Amino acid sequence: MSKFVNEIKEICKKNKKVDMYIDMDGTIAEYHLYNPEEISRKMEEEYLKNEPLKNVIDVLEEISKINNIEMYILSLSKTKKITEKKKIWLKKYVPFIKEENWIILTKEIGEYSNENRNEIKGKNIELRQKDYDKSIMLDDEQVVLREAKKILNDKIEVFHISSALI
Repeated sequence: MSKFVNEIKEICKKNKKVDMYIDMDGTIAEYHLYNPEEISRKMEEEYLKNEPLKNVIDVLEEISKINNIEMYILSLSKTKKITEKKKIWLKKYVPFIKEENWIILTKEIGEYSNENRNEIKGKNIELRQKDYDKSIMLDDEQVVLREAKKILNDKIEVFHISSALI
């Protein structure tokens, strides 16, 4: 069993109800760097070609079997079209996380902006936190993890994607 799974199990032992938020791009799905001016178009066209990060998804599936944990996808999307592609991708590769637990914030419809991009995930977790004793976040962006920790303090444990690989 991985060190990461053991850490999550420990958190779940110490808390009655735990929620876990998992990023998509660069965390469970392959991520490509595109020129800023073409990122939306390229992602709309090519998102379904992104390979799943199978090792991470396998670890998350094992974690999903813990009785007192509720798993969520928490991802950002520039356009409605990319959001739809992400949902198709999730159905295919991450069926063990319930569709109603997919939170995909879409910039095109004003759910986040360039100004609040780094803290919007932490604020979304904070809205749901009242139902849980402890939150967990898995993301590939350190600035997003730091902002979530700043917002939620000791109510959240944050993990960089590299933690799930050991």
